[in-house]
Amino acid sequence: MRPELEDIKQLEDLVNGSLPEEQAQDLEIRLLWDQSWQLALRQQQVAYQAIRAAGRQQLRAELKSIHARLFS
Repeated sequence: MRPELEDIKQLEDLVNGSLPEEQAQDLEIRLLWDQSWQLALRQQQVAYQAIRAAGRQQLRAELKSIHARLFS
């Protein structure tokens, strides 16, 4: 796998809490001194928040549509 993709995968696993503790500690240490990793982690977190928010909005819209069909 390309190094960029490996970095993204590691950050994704860190955000999801799916890394073994030793690897998570290593990445947290790297985050302390590497500002580009700090930025990449923040971007990953923001992306996940946006995806969750979009999913919630879509679910609300679908539920409203179902409600309207059932009770209108």
